[in-house]
Amino acid sequence: MALEGNVKDFGLSEIFQLIALQKKSGMLSVTADETVVIFFREGMLVSTRDRRGDLRDPLKEYLTGYGFLTKEETARIEKIQKETGMDLTEILLSEKYFSEDELSTIFVDQIQETMQEVLNWPKSYYKFNIGNQVLQNVKSFASIKVEGLLMESMRRIDEFPEMLRIFPSEKMTVRRLPTPAVKPPALDRQEEIVYELIEDGDSIEHLVSTAKMARFCTYEALKNLLEKGLLEIGEMPVEETQEVEEPVKKTVKRRKMRVVPTLATMLFLIACFAVGEYLVPMLLPPGWSVARSGESADGAPAGGAFIAADLGELNKRLAVEALREGIETHMALKGSYPITLELLAVRNIIPSSLLDEAQRYGIVYRMFEESGSY
Repeated sequence: MALEGNVKDFGLSEIFQLIALQKKSGMLSVTADETVVIFFREGMLVSTRDRRGDLRDPLKEYLTGYGFLTKEETARIEKIQKETGMDLTEILLSEKYFSEDELSTIFVDQIQETMQEVLNWPKSYYKFNIGNQVLQNVKSFASIKVEGLLMESMRRIDEFPEMLRIFPSEKMTVRRLPTPAVKPPALDRQEEIVYELIEDGDSIEHLVSTAKMARFCTYEALKNLLEKGLLEIGEMPVEETQEVEEPVKKTVKRRKMRVVPTLATMLFLIACFAVGEYLVPMLLPPGWSVARSGESADGAPAGGAFIAADLGELNKRLAVEALREGIETHMALKGSYPITLELLAVRNIIPSSLLDEAQRYGIVYRMFEESGSY
């Protein structure tokens, strides 16, 4: 079955924690102005790349947007993709653009940035399709714990407005100042990289596009360098001054209105994780079984999951839920709903015995092409 809803009713962070606690496998799609998909395997986040059709590839955008690949290298990779049908990650490794360890690090950093982006959407709709079948052909180079991703995302969402207040436009220029001869300040790796990149008159936009790190990390390094006296902000281009004045005011206002500081948010996430084992059963929708040690996540629901008048009605409802899960799995795999239920059995998404049950209980399925529903 699919778990779906609006973030206003049930927040994304709670959905992520629920999936992690229950060690679920499947695909979570989050839709606002665009759609992002997030794949989980046994509660661990493994990818945010949708392999169905020519949809946006966040990994490719990360590599090209932050200076990992030049325009020429990107064009060559795209040509190889068209000629061979190979996945981007396969080409990056076979053509030795990166080692597997390097690609794994980039992969994790890209997922972190995507998580930050999605959690910061004010309005969105989510849908989680359960099952290992939706993970077919998903390329992954890491299995990441949800708790750490959530806490880092909340920190970035909380701190980024202050960075935008200091650097309100990417057209702003910065100048590197010399390191003091006596007691030079210690720099972390990201600060060292950005410090070495800076040349007089460099714009923040140029630094972001060449630093080979996430946008937030570049901004954070610039802010720290400024505080350590190793950076000087240049004048903003005249045409930019008026454009950024209003957004900066709005950013400062939003920051003042923030009522939950980073520490409180982190404590909230930790508390949710600690007590979730006891609270989750009350939050679960019908049919969402609690996966405990030694129990199958795909087994029959625990007692009380359905309120049925008799055993026959209970079995009918179980069959409906199993069929719905198969239909949603087909959508996740093929990008469309099946024309008939028989197609699910042919593609081994559901057992043929489930078709017999559907016929016995008089369950009728119709797919509406015009509205893309069933």
